[in-house]
Amino acid sequence: MSGSDDPSKPAAMPTVVLGMAPLRKPGTRIGQSAVLALADIARRGYPAHLLAGDRAYTQCKAEDFQLPARSLGYQLVLDYKIDQLGLQGTYKGMILVDGYFYCPAMPETLVNATKDVRDGKIDEATHRVRIAERKHFAIRPKSQPDAGGHLRVMCPAASPAPQVRCQLKAASEGGNGKVRTRIRVMDVLAAHPPKICAQGSITVPPDVGAKFHQAFAHETDEWHRAYATLRNSNEGMNGFIKDGAREAVDDPERRRIRGVAAQSVLVAFQLCSANIRKISEFLAKKAAGDKRLRKLRPRRKTRSITTWVPTSTTAITPTVDDASADPDPPLTA
Repeated sequence: MSGSDDPSKPAAMPTVVLGMAPLRKPGTRIGQSAVLALADIARRGYPAHLLAGDRAYTQCKAEDFQLPARSLGYQLVLDYKIDQLGLQGTYKGMILVDGYFYCPAMPETLVNATKDVRDGKIDEATHRVRIAERKHFAIRPKSQPDAGGHLRVMCPAASPAPQVRCQLKAASEGGNGKVRTRIRVMDVLAAHPPKICAQGSITVPPDVGAKFHQAFAHETDEWHRAYATLRNSNEGMNGFIKDGAREAVDDPERRRIRGVAAQSVLVAFQLCSANIRKISEFLAKKAAGDKRLRKLRPRRKTRSITTWVPTSTTAITPTVDDASADPDPPLTA
């Protein structure tokens, strides 16, 4: 379903269901069903941007959900189960941590930051500090992905514009002194530097770390804004279509017919009805809001006190009531 990924901006349109897959037994073929709906949405010309999914989708095989969704142009925003947190893989020396690639010298306390807070080993304040510290070790993209999804990346100490200092990248040791953060290189890493440390950049194929890869570094403010907004939109629409006095899509008594195909068609009609109702409510609220704004506009036609606010160039014209205009006014009979 559609949804805004920026909570700071007012909704330009209502959240509606854009596509659906044929009904299946709950909890089965989750990734494949999602891809069927996404492919149909793409076929009808809707643009692809951010795509949020709960922890059920990180259980899917990459070839069933993550890779097909990315091939359609979607950027994934995902969460993980506790046994999926921390180190998730490696590639040419880089370590994949919570869906993002980092320098192999990143301390273990930072690698396990989110896992530790969920286990109760650290408090939330410490967790936030450690998530912020991860940015110094984050692998940087050198360019946009090519047409085949291959991405050229470099380490945070690589030139140009190194973000940290590292003994394995001599150019990062110079500069104007503004870069002060130093990566502490372990002896084994210094003795046998991997490609990410030895080369200026490397290429990451689209299927590397695909099961956990996502657009934003997990648990950062940017990730929270996107994930929370999209997930709230999704859950809100779920509640909307389950309204017992309306479509009640979770009530089988509303669809007294046998067969998965027939059930799927009837659910499609119910979702269409919900979309129409959602659009109508959105337009009604918008119209009511515009009407309230019009009522707040001043209706008075009399002059405001601000009409007489003086300026530095205002001329003061004497009047007959002003004693200073004539100290000895003539007397009349």
